[in-house]
Amino acid sequence: MSSANLVQVTYMKEAEYGVKPDRPYSGVTMNTTRFTSESLSGTPETTESVTIRTDRMSSGQVVTGLNVEGGIDFELAADTFFDDFFEASMMSDWVPIETVNTTVTLTPNPSDDQEATLTLGAEFANLTPGTLCTFTPAGREQVVVSIISVDTPSTVFTVATKRGEEAVTAETLDVNIPAYLDIGAIQHSFLIGKAYQDVTHLQTTDEHSQTYLGELVSGFSVNATYGEIVTGSYNMMGNGYEQEFPSFAQNVITDGGTITPAGTSNPLNASIDVPLVTSDGVASTYCVQSFVIELDNGLTPQTCIGKAAPTGYTLGTAAINITASIYNSDTSYDAFMASKLTQAPVAMTFTMQNSSGGWGFHLPAVQLSFPDPSSGGQNQDTMLEASGVAKVGANGESALRIYKL
Repeated sequence: MSSANLVQVTYMKEAEYGVKPDRPYSGVTMNTTRFTSESLSGTPETTESVTIRTDRMSSGQVVTGLNVEGGIDFELAADTFFDDFFEASMMSDWVPIETVNTTVTLTPNPSDDQEATLTLGAEFANLTPGTLCTFTPAGREQVVVSIISVDTPSTVFTVATKRGEEAVTAETLDVNIPAYLDIGAIQHSFLIGKAYQDVTHLQTTDEHSQTYLGELVSGFSVNATYGEIVTGSYNMMGNGYEQEFPSFAQNVITDGGTITPAGTSNPLNASIDVPLVTSDGVASTYCVQSFVIELDNGLTPQTCIGKAAPTGYTLGTAAINITASIYNSDTSYDAFMASKLTQAPVAMTFTMQNSSGGWGFHLPAVQLSFPDPSSGGQNQDTMLEASGVAKVGANGESALRIYKL
């Protein structure tokens, strides 16, 4: 008998694609994933022989390929694991945080409790419409705003805020553009180990395990629904597979390497940890019940004679799909119904954070399509069940940007 609670999944970034480091592993550091379930596997493809036998028996089957793939399902949180796997998903490197230390005045708009004027004492040239900006006033949690417009070059901005954001009066603060990822073409790969800690070989301490090499993130999904923890999954595709005992992680420890335990920060929830949703830069006044963002990197396996598993993967289009359930109202109807016929793109931003940190997702050009809101039955809400794609921005902006808040 084996327990799912005692399955350990660890990973390390590969120095060379699909290549396992040589022993000793004294310089190796592995991180432990945060997951709710996983389906990582090296699964053989088989073909049954069609050789004719007069006894009418099958001649058996042979292995004709090896699929090294699977998924890692998660509850989203602020954690190194997500830093690494979002980076691999977006196939780019984190652009470091950009900071200007200056005086900050945030003046809420008295007629709109999700809008304010941000005035800086020094220029911050890269604060452009759609960009997220953060700062932390004394005695308060981090403030996240989205730039709506630049009113005075590089110093005065109209911004979208969470509902009822408090004023800030001439405090000297670090004003930041958080670290972010845009879509790229860098193939960050992982060695991933999966060990069954309660299944040991011949009653020793050697854990039965699998080691997956050349693991790329072929895509991910993030799902935020009111009343639930924000969930998602990473889809993996690899090029190498070994069955081991002791596990790779055990050998790392034996050789003096390090296994970093899984993080313990609280997961994000969609009820109170999603303070800002914008449409075309302006904070939404309509009610979003749920949304899902999906990225598929379009990986195509390179299969070669003499190799069971793919030797690598070619990159396809980074396809981004978004779905959202939005309550039908005057503001949501006006915001989306006309554009579904013209397919006019709309910019959308979703932020989610708690005391440990969080994430921002910015899509500069989303095209949505959906049926007209319908009456599904007595006492039911009418909803805009929108779905569509995110395309490249009007000025070549990444179709998706992920901020680390």
